[in-house]
Amino acid sequence: MKMNVYKRMLAMLLPALLILAMLPIAVFAADAGNKVEVRLKTGSPTVKINGKATTVEPPFVSNGTTMVPLKVITNAFGAGLKLENGNVITLTYNDRKIVLTFGSKTVKVNGAAKAVAVAPVVVKGSTMVPLRVIVEAFGAKITADSATKETVIVGVHAQSSGDGGTSIDSDFGKTKVGDSYYGWSLKYPAGLVQVYQSDNGDAVKWADTADASKVAAQVNVFTESVGEDELTSEEKRDLIFSYYEEDEITVDKRTITVDGLTFEKVISYTKQSKMYYEFRGIQKGDTFYIVIVGAKGADKSVLNSYDAFLNSFVPSFNGADTALKDITKVKNGLITFKESDYGLTVKLPADWSSDPESTTPWYENDTDAFQFSFSAAAPGDTLENWASRREARIREDNVSSSLRNITTAPITLQDGNALSLSYEISYGDNIWFSYIEVAYISGDYRYLFDYIYPSSNSAKSKQLFKQIIDSVDIDIAYIEKSFGTVEEDINLVDRSAKTTKRSSTYGYSIEVPTYWNGLQTNFNKDTVLYTYSAGNLQISQSDKQADALVVSLSQLPGSSDGIAQEVKLRGASEVTINGKKAQRVEIHVSKPENDIPYSHVLYIFDTAKGSIVFSFITYDIKATESNLKIINDAAQSIRFN
Repeated sequence: MKMNVYKRMLAMLLPALLILAMLPIAVFAADAGNKVEVRLKTGSPTVKINGKATTVEPPFVSNGTTMVPLKVITNAFGAGLKLENGNVITLTYNDRKIVLTFGSKTVKVNGAAKAVAVAPVVVKGSTMVPLRVIVEAFGAKITADSATKETVIVGVHAQSSGDGGTSIDSDFGKTKVGDSYYGWSLKYPAGLVQVYQSDNGDAVKWADTADASKVAAQVNVFTESVGEDELTSEEKRDLIFSYYEEDEITVDKRTITVDGLTFEKVISYTKQSKMYYEFRGIQKGDTFYIVIVGAKGADKSVLNSYDAFLNSFVPSFNGADTALKDITKVKNGLITFKESDYGLTVKLPADWSSDPESTTPWYENDTDAFQFSFSAAAPGDTLENWASRREARIREDNVSSSLRNITTAPITLQDGNALSLSYEISYGDNIWFSYIEVAYISGDYRYLFDYIYPSSNSAKSKQLFKQIIDSVDIDIAYIEKSFGTVEEDINLVDRSAKTTKRSSTYGYSIEVPTYWNGLQTNFNKDTVLYTYSAGNLQISQSDKQADALVVSLSQLPGSSDGIAQEVKLRGASEVTINGKKAQRVEIHVSKPENDIPYSHVLYIFDTAKGSIVFSFITYDIKATESNLKIINDAAQSIRFN
């Protein structure tokens, strides 16, 4: 009943709201309380807003464009403000939206592009923007007071503050910048804008433009954990050299002392980008700090002007210093990751990072991993049904001796009630890994979180998992708006479906399960490659006949690699598949390099020019009755014309 009343009230209000929105801004100017008058002079640090003086970074004129502190505009007119990706500024004023980008001379007003002569820039910690294009978008008037030599802007205050705050200059009035978590600070890199900061904040970069190909000046700060032992000078320099580009050459290297602190100093030059770099490296405790200044110039003297700036770096952070801006991403030991493309927010410890190459959000530290995905939920599906199907697939996919402790339990997320499925898998040598899968169903989607950790780390990882899963927030509305039907996860697809693949070049066909993942799928090429949960299939051509290949394969166990990897020949025999004779060879590898134990079954068919080899690899822990049948069915489907 309350909802129906609310809807009726909203319906009555909408026509009035629409009429108000269509009224010109000038209608509101009659209200003296909304009037805004800004007076400023180029070169003067004093700006008057409705008669009240304030001190700012002095406005200046460049290429005929008056540049003013952005804070003046937002404070005076009450415009909303957001900064995205470190370089995109969005102003909202009533029904107007103005978008500016550091390094870009294009300003968008309600989507329409307008060219300006000067791009936004940071000067001594204050964001400076072109005045006219913004205030005219606000409907304000700009005039000159000939008596006082002031520029006068007259308009009205925004009806509401809009989205965001009124300033991105949290560094306004700041002269230094640093990271309270990693414990460092230095003078603010005047004239540069922050263009990058790593997930956990251990790397940060300022530059004169966000376009990496056009950078002429930059500052970088890196922190690395190196252990408690003091590094030698050479070890510190080696760490610095690890940040070199391929064409970077050393111009100067030495040990220097600044205000009682000892640094390793290296100057380098990159031939391709024509940049000179000065590195300063210092160790404090178990952390090694590297601050880098880069600038284009004729020789290394271009770095001289940065000497005082580099000398300001200290491996400490004074939280009581009001002139020091804290850029740390770590709050109470946690970092907030916001995956806007997937509607996910999660808090993770500072030693975690995201994998930018993963198709879905994936995070990890040295031992644990956490992943988020979602797919379409079948109508009427339940969490209990999902868990039942998933457990069946896990048992179907792993031999019983490598699987233990499968349990389900209810769990509560911020978005609602979910269900967790936990189990452990051993990949050999009695080393076990724990998996926790958490499923949540809302509307048309099933959301899934996967947490993986070594079972030996159980107590610590379980506590960490609870902390992480409690912080998870899914933007359900965003996902339902932005995505269509997302097919069910590959682990639950129908494995009985097959597709026939043919090679007209080599005259064979094979039935391949549709759930197998094709990496090289042109069957007229020399090599075909598919992977699947239990291993992989490779089809290749050889200029040797089958008997010769069998001899070579039978010699593998006695080779140096075969001995090291404990290769054993389990059998070699002639078989007939669909009327075509082949040599079947089975090899087992107990200690493969960088892999887990597996069996290798090869079917070798003679051809006029040599042979065709169908090679099936099956991991020992995946050698279940179900998987072996699927693989054998594929092998028995091979036909030649």
